[in-house]
Order: sequence, then structure tokens, then C-alpha cells
Amino acid sequence: MWRDRARSHGRACQDRPGHTPVDPAERQVATLARFVVTAGPTRQYLDPVRFLSNASSGKMGYAIARAAVSAGHQVTLISGPTSLRRPRSVRFIPVVTGQQMFEAVKDALSGCDCLVMAAAVTDFAPERPFASKIKKTGRLLTVRLVPVRDILRWASRHRPEGSVIVGFALEDRQTRQRAQAKLEQKGLDMIIANSPLAIGADKVSLQVKTAGSPWLDLPLASKATQARRIVRLVEALLHSRAKKD
Repeated sequence: MWRDRARSHGRACQDRPGHTPVDPAERQVATLARFVVTAGPTRQYLDPVRFLSNASSGKMGYAIARAAVSAGHQVTLISGPTSLRRPRSVRFIPVVTGQQMFEAVKDALSGCDCLVMAAAVTDFAPERPFASKIKKTGRLLTVRLVPVRDILRWASRHRPEGSVIVGFALEDRQTRQRAQAKLEQKGLDMIIANSPLAIGADKVSLQVKTAGSPWLDLPLASKATQARRIVRLVEALLHSRAKKD
């Protein structure tokens, strides 16, 4: 998909009067790619008013969506509940539960060049949610939790040919070791590791691992700056695959 549009972009430019040929490597940033970005938390309801969730603010995912739009790409943003302003020029899909996010990713994946899973999907859900609000009785309440579908693993297995899958790993210890294991076990192209200090913060330091390449440290910077760096790394990956094809 990226390759075909890059070639058509090049032919269109060459047909313009007075156009000076440009090497494809210099044209990659201007070439349209289709990004799907997930952001924010998800909620798994225990009863109609209580739910399991996490503290994700969605700031990183929203920043990546904005950076991709600013770079000239087409962006679908799938977002869990946040208090953030919707980015301009994106196709915005609001979701609440992990299942809703899975369905949205499933629908968007077939037409994308890159999936960036920046959302913090709740890992567990009540096996049997209560139909009405649970009343306080003073007695012990036991709730059985079951794993939620692993969206990232599913997406990696069902991705379009030539697409790039990017995951995030928030770890409080053994950061690189655990992030690399996630990269390899889920068949990702890139993993972005951070710490719990990133939750809700406006600035963050990141560690990035692309399959087959050494770790890259992105020193402390605003999430907007880090998002632009991430988009450039994705563009480089897409371009390298286009050259190989």
C-alpha cells in the first residue's frame, strides 16, 4: 500500500511542469500513509456504575495522532475514555471496553499501513458483570476475573502485508528485557518502552527497539516531540520495506 502510493506520488510529481526529479528516499515523509492509533484506557464494568480500568491519560496516543497528521498522513484515532480534545483532521472512533476497541481495530486494520497501539487496554474483566448496582452488605465480595483479548497479538497475526505494528510496554522493572520479550512474542516491528512515571505526564523519556536493530534512547522531551520522533521512525521502517519490494 505504502509502496504503491509512493510510486504514484513520484509519477504525479514528475508529470508537473518544471519538476526536478527527487530521490525516493527524500520523498518518503511527504508520501501518504494510513495510520491507525489507539489511545487512552478501556473500562471493564463490574456493574452499571463500577468498572476496572487504569490511569492512562491518552496523551501519548493523541500526540502521535497529531504528529502523523502534521506529517501529511491519514489517521484513524481509536480512543478510550479521556478528557482530551479530539485532534483535528483525524477519523475519530470513541470506545469504552476492550471488546469495543478490538472491534474498532479489526475494522480499521485491513486498510492501514501502520498500527500504533498506544492504548492501555485493561487486561482483565469480570467474568460475570452484575446487571444492577451492587449493594453494600458488609460481607466479602469475590469477583472472578478473566483475561481480555490481546488486541496487539491478534493484530500482528492478521496485519496487511508490509504494514508496521508498534506496541508500547510500560514496565516498572527489567524494562528492556520485558519489552523485548513482548516485541518478539507478539511479532511486532517496534516496541516503545516507558515507566509508570509516564502516566499523565507531559514530558517523558522513551526507549525504542525496532526488530533487528539496537535499542534507541529518546531523552526526556514533551510527548509532542516524542510523537514526532516516533512517526519519523515509522516512516523510515515503511520506506525501507518499500525499497526492498
